[in-house]
Amino acid sequence: MSAAGAGAGVEAGFSSEELLSLRFPLHRACRDGDLATLCSLLQQTPHAHLTSEDSFYGWTPVHWAAHFGKLECLVQLVRAGATLNVSTTRYAQTPAHIAAFGGHPQCLVWLIQAGANINKPDCEGETPIHKAARSGSLECISALVANGAHVDNPKKSIRVLDWLFERHSTRPLFHHAFAVDVV
Repeated sequence: MSAAGAGAGVEAGFSSEELLSLRFPLHRACRDGDLATLCSLLQQTPHAHLTSEDSFYGWTPVHWAAHFGKLECLVQLVRAGATLNVSTTRYAQTPAHIAAFGGHPQCLVWLIQAGANINKPDCEGETPIHKAARSGSLECISALVANGAHVDNPKKSIRVLDWLFERHSTRPLFHHAFAVDVV
């Protein structure tokens, strides 16, 4: 089979859904939150498939679970040997980046408690807190700050707090995200 296009990620003759099912069944099970299928596949699949990147986004199964907020899938993948801090080849994003951008605080907190690096920058120099701020996920921002995320990144020209104020222009937002008094 040949690739349909350099950026298309779909092979000739197959829809993206078919390709996901045929070539990336672990990824699909994580997307769908299909724990029974995931556990069955994990028993049959070589360990190397845990780090296999899909041809759509360059994500591993852990990234898919984090993006779709499938906490139980994350737990099973890590038990099977998946790495928490695996970075995508394309954008150097970790599952913590993906969970933060997707607005999944429960997955993010679990990743943090399991040892994920929440201050690792991606190819743009953004850490998970930047992704949470970009998506407007106050719960993820709160979880990251409470667990020691660096709010300022010298490699980024804009501070996370400045970006939040600029984007949302509200003081209650700051109160909610950081539970502090604003003067």
